[in-house]
Amino acid sequence: MQGKTKQVRFRNMVAYGFGDLFGGGSFFIIGTLFMVFLTDVVGLSPVEAGTIVALGKVWDALLDPTIGYISDHLQTKKGRRRVFFLFGIIPVAITFSMLWIPIEGSHMFKYTYFILAYLLFNTAFGMVMVPYNTLAAEMTTDYSIRSKMTGIRMVFSQGASFLGAFFPKRIIDAFPGGQGYLIMGIIFGLLFALPWIFVYKGTWDSGEVVERKKKSGFWLEFKQLFISFGSAFKNKSFNVYLAMYLASYIAMDVFNALFFYFIAYYMLREAIYADTLSFVQITQVLFIPLVTYIAIKLGNKLTYNFSMIIWGTGIVLFSCLTTDSSLVLIYLAAFFLGSGHSGAIMIPWNVLPFVSDVDEMITTKRREGVYAGLMSFIRKSSQALAIFLVGVALKNIGYVPNAEQSASTLAGLQKLFMIVPAILILAGIIATIWFKISPENHKILLAEIQRRKKGGRAKDVTPEAQAVCESLTGYKYEQLWKDVTISKEIRDKTVV
Repeated sequence: MQGKTKQVRFRNMVAYGFGDLFGGGSFFIIGTLFMVFLTDVVGLSPVEAGTIVALGKVWDALLDPTIGYISDHLQTKKGRRRVFFLFGIIPVAITFSMLWIPIEGSHMFKYTYFILAYLLFNTAFGMVMVPYNTLAAEMTTDYSIRSKMTGIRMVFSQGASFLGAFFPKRIIDAFPGGQGYLIMGIIFGLLFALPWIFVYKGTWDSGEVVERKKKSGFWLEFKQLFISFGSAFKNKSFNVYLAMYLASYIAMDVFNALFFYFIAYYMLREAIYADTLSFVQITQVLFIPLVTYIAIKLGNKLTYNFSMIIWGTGIVLFSCLTTDSSLVLIYLAAFFLGSGHSGAIMIPWNVLPFVSDVDEMITTKRREGVYAGLMSFIRKSSQALAIFLVGVALKNIGYVPNAEQSASTLAGLQKLFMIVPAILILAGIIATIWFKISPENHKILLAEIQRRKKGGRAKDVTPEAQAVCESLTGYKYEQLWKDVTISKEIRDKTVV
């Protein structure tokens, strides 16, 4: 436990934030350009391109929990988490570059190559990002410091998205054929790999290793991990949060995947793609402090709804643009996109720690790791689903790579670009009807948790605290404050 007694200084927070250059940047570049690369450069169909991403997420379903299990039990002189950063530097650089090689050969060879390349990339991604997601909890137990670390991480993540919007297309266009994609991949592969040296140097883990219980082997504990994941869905606040999260993030993924197609083929303005996307991202970064301030003053629910409405307005405005639209109108719509998107993406991550507090009232445990691991898997799966469905939709509307599109295809593209994100945004706003975590309710919840930790009896709960706990958890009060996450099989086979 020695690591947790260290003082987390600003330089440590910055070192921690460096890690999400890879997380935020690689997600953004893959989300905006990988589909285009596979269809317009490699020559795969939109459905095949979407399938490649979907298969990578099936692999993640097994990979991420396994890496988490290994990092929980690993014992080395370099710690149990950070050692992965050293091992991951070279794989991160190589596998990201492999995604952008414009290989030649038969159609099946190219399809098989990119399946394998994407599986390898996801392996490298999980190798560093799963241990990375535990560091805030490993380095400190102080809530305010964790919040600051998360805020700095968001700045790095969104900053990486801006770099991913501004530079890749410019690099790609500077070289003939598909060589620009490969050069871009190499440059960003190095950019994503090298910061892990700083993360390793500036952070630490607690040194507390999870001991393996007697007669409880890997597969039983692996099964228990998925039981823990399943138990999270019994948390009412988590289910509401998940609906809000998926609505905003899938809308973002659909928008990002279609953005190039809309500008290049519908608006016939490919030359403004990089500048417009960069403007959206820099607006998003600049609005993070304001969104944070509003969330503190008005709460997460209202901030999320305001942001989603502004973002939806931007999507509708942008979808109404044409080849003749002025740059003033384009950047006005982009301003709405960036300013609204800032809160729509930030607020769900801001809510997650409060969901973990609700879970403690249910299970008696602090399970931030379970929720962080589950959300990491859901995030990657949701992007895969979005990209796959975009590929299917492009095929169904008759999209033909590197060709003039028919009128019906262009009409379908406009509808996809506007209607699908708008429906998801509306669904997210509707989900907040059941979002009950307010600053006042949260204080009552924490006070009740502390009372029970000190040995307080269930029958002594106040009517107000009982109502709040039942509203947030979805359980009757007498069912709360119990360990409901251990399977009978493991309980029977484990000797404590």
